[in-house]
Amino acid sequence: MLRPTLLLACAVLIAAPAHANMVQQIIVGKCSQAMQDDFKKAGKTPPAGMVDDTCGCIADGMLKKRQSLDQAKTICVKQTTAKYNP
Repeated sequence: MLRPTLLLACAVLIAAPAHANMVQQIIVGKCSQAMQDDFKKAGKTPPAGMVDDTCGCIADGMLKKRQSLDQAKTICVKQTTAKYNP
């Protein structure tokens, strides 16, 4: 029979990827909305793929590289701006 602490540890390991995925989806969703709003206010349309690339990069930077929001945003906006040159 498994001990309760072992069961809890197993449950946390199983839930961790699902939780990380949910957090990534939240970050990407908020970022995408903010970028769309900024482009709309500027009267522009973002190049296809730019919002997804930028927001995916920011989420990865925050979650995988442990960067702050400002660090991830600075790096990712610079990269995608160079790539898409809007």
